[in-house]
Amino acid sequence: AFGNALRPALRKNGMLGARDDAALPRLHVCFVAGDHAFIASSDPDDSAPWPLGIPRLRLHRDAPSRSALKLEEALLTLLDGDERERLLRSGMRAADLGAAPGGWTWILARHGLHVSAIDNGPLRQHVIDTGLVEHLRADGFQWQPKQPLDWMVCDMVEQPRRVAERMATWFREGWCRHAVFNLKLPMKKRWDETQLCLALLQQGAGRPLHVRAKQLYHDREEITVFATTLTPG
Repeated sequence: AFGNALRPALRKNGMLGARDDAALPRLHVCFVAGDHAFIASSDPDDSAPWPLGIPRLRLHRDAPSRSALKLEEALLTLLDGDERERLLRSGMRAADLGAAPGGWTWILARHGLHVSAIDNGPLRQHVIDTGLVEHLRADGFQWQPKQPLDWMVCDMVEQPRRVAERMATWFREGWCRHAVFNLKLPMKKRWDETQLCLALLQQGAGRPLHVRAKQLYHDREEITVFATTLTPG
């Protein structure tokens, strides 16, 4: 309500552009009283595009679990529009480690990717029925692809260092080019653990990586990491 009243007043006084321009700094106004407000600005390249930073994602009725929202938000937040168009093309191949019941696999299949869903547990039948999913009953920490894949995703509940080391192995062996995975953080020293895990990833990958990590709105005591190779192979 405040925004709808404030925008025309600011434009009338020449303090706001006549049209929305995504490249310009973003104005933030927080009213703490009718005559008292805090004002700030932010770089649009370093801030969330959604009001209050909260993506209003709706859980699709066919989603196998709420975890699907985590990967959906990750792809919207950690990749820009150009990257999503280039890196998530129909026909690409991916693996989902620890896939059951199939939330992340389902998201990838909706993008047209062929997915190897790795889990000893069951997948929802309608995920398999997409025709894009192969369910392989195996341990996500032991399974290896027979040929290099475009993507690997992982939301396994495991010690974050073990996850980071396994993700590094995937890049070092050339099993994938891009990955999204979650690090479930401990109750204490979460920042220290995050720094350690990201260092393990970079050092163990054996090749340069571009890494982005963030605690997403749909995350809990975890952070989501996007990593991609900077060199072919």
